[in-house]
Amino acid sequence: MLTLKKYTWRNVHVALGLYLGLSMLLYTISRVLFYLFNKNLFAATGYTDFTSLLIPGLRFDLSAVLYTNLLFIVMLLLPFRFRYNAGYQKALKYIFIVTNSITLAANLIDIVYYRYTMRRTTWSVLQEFANENGTALAGSFIVDFWYIPVLWLLLVGFMVWVYGKIRMEEQPRVSGWVYYPGNVAIMGLAGFLMFGGMRGGFAHSTRPITLSNAGEYVKHPNEMYLVLNTPFSLLRTIGKTNYSKVNYFNDKQLASIYSPVHTPADTAAFRKKNVVIIVLESFGQEMMGGYNGETLQKDGYKTFTPFLDSLMQESKVYRHAFVNGRKSIDALPSILTSIPSIQEPFVLTPYASNNLPSLPRILNEEGYHTAFFHGAPNGSMGFSAFMNLIGMKEYYGKDEYNNDADFDGMWGIWDEEFLQFTADKLNTFQEPFMGTVFTLSSHHPYKIPDRYKGKFAKGPLPVFECISYSDMALQKFFEKVSKMPWYKNTLFVISADHPAGPRHYPVYNTSYGSFAAPILFYAPGDPAFGGTEQRVVQQLNIMPTVLGYLNYSKPYFSFGKNMLNTTTEDFAVSYNAGVYQWIENDLLLLFDGTKTIGLYNYQQDIMLQQDLKDTLPEKRSYLENRVKAFIQQYNNRMIDNKLSAK
Repeated sequence: MLTLKKYTWRNVHVALGLYLGLSMLLYTISRVLFYLFNKNLFAATGYTDFTSLLIPGLRFDLSAVLYTNLLFIVMLLLPFRFRYNAGYQKALKYIFIVTNSITLAANLIDIVYYRYTMRRTTWSVLQEFANENGTALAGSFIVDFWYIPVLWLLLVGFMVWVYGKIRMEEQPRVSGWVYYPGNVAIMGLAGFLMFGGMRGGFAHSTRPITLSNAGEYVKHPNEMYLVLNTPFSLLRTIGKTNYSKVNYFNDKQLASIYSPVHTPADTAAFRKKNVVIIVLESFGQEMMGGYNGETLQKDGYKTFTPFLDSLMQESKVYRHAFVNGRKSIDALPSILTSIPSIQEPFVLTPYASNNLPSLPRILNEEGYHTAFFHGAPNGSMGFSAFMNLIGMKEYYGKDEYNNDADFDGMWGIWDEEFLQFTADKLNTFQEPFMGTVFTLSSHHPYKIPDRYKGKFAKGPLPVFECISYSDMALQKFFEKVSKMPWYKNTLFVISADHPAGPRHYPVYNTSYGSFAAPILFYAPGDPAFGGTEQRVVQQLNIMPTVLGYLNYSKPYFSFGKNMLNTTTEDFAVSYNAGVYQWIENDLLLLFDGTKTIGLYNYQQDIMLQQDLKDTLPEKRSYLENRVKAFIQQYNNRMIDNKLSAK
């Protein structure tokens, strides 16, 4: 019988674990050095705080180690006896040492480079320097920061020494009928475990971890770079487009055309009304009679949202309402921070670590209790990380609900039960409070609870039945909260995250219709705050409009506008397939960053068939300047981390 020591040195799979452990150790050493050399840049992060970040950092290290060592791992796991040959072992050693020397260099170089960018290096940085004189840059770096190459050589030497201590020898031979099937099975198991390690988890509702997921573990945004490592940042930004600074206008011109800095003129006293924001999964205007009673009547249109239609009659509604993105992960930055996703989902960009404006953070400072509710497994979609980054005090997910009997088997807790849970939890909060709940049942594969089969009409697409179910769940939520003492002291905001796709009616497959979604402001204790206006509203306007309704008087930053302020123009912006879409008044402009590629009167020409870019040159020029000013404000402020009113 083999001793543990001999087994550890002979078994190829244990040896693999030790090799990967060595790589993980080098990442941890690099993280410690990164912190120690840049301690002055993390003034709010003490040694105790830093040590608490080492464990979550391993999650990102493991992903990077598995990706970068993939060739080494596969070669070592191949279920053939030649992997024990001396020549093969020597090749494996060189692959491991070279690969991990490169990733080690990336981590160590960022010890210095971070001081200039205040971010971990991303793929775009490599592209930026692709045409530079690499030899001259490297020589200058080695001279100026000589201690980094010295540290690298020491750690590479340490890696080579430890690698040599992990000896792998062929085990006593067994029958091929046992050896090959057994090793194939182990290789399959290893592949499964690697898949989970690379993406940060196994749940289908969990997106592969990215840079913003580090926000789940930090108290201050810049601490994300203590959790992250440079190889991970590089890998997760391959193919991602970074913003480039633009200078269409000088500062004075820019501020006069469009500015995201808001200085409220209202001197009325701040009113501490509760705020409840409800984000509805995949709700588009297509399903709602309140938006389509006349437009689609000739097609035999039928509403699938009777409750929302009725609520619209008591709410402040802006007829031309739009989302700012097409993914669920686009919605929360737009709604809660008034930052749209341009080119890439905002939370997947390195700018997610900026000092973000935030409705929860502003209301926290006014004495509010803030909480987020989402019935999916905690960590799903990276929501918990983002909520932590923007200052949301509490998070309630499937874990806190703690009753799998109401699990839909795919995404999370059914909307009906989770909205009831949300109502009960809100009722325990001391006023004033802000609660945000994100529904999930109206999501592919479009299931509803068995007890409701046949209760709701099946529309032209499967999602329509689910929309009716979620509308009913929302009705029961309002029936419950309407009996609670805080109800009439609350502003409710209802928005979709994005319209469902695909869409049935042709009008909702146009550039206009594919972003059209409900946005309602409902204040049951303020009957004067109601009515429908033929104006343009977008998700970006939710934060500033809430602050305007509360009479918030301090300057703040928002890419949207306060809809209660009629002195500035209403607009809606979105980005799709390389084209900016700018909607203002009755016109829709499509702009590719250089020139206008389309201009339409979407209210008169709902199918966008008549291009007006050559017939309305003055209006085209005005809208071009507006979207250019937005691009300049957005790109330059993101790059410079200037997302504040200061």
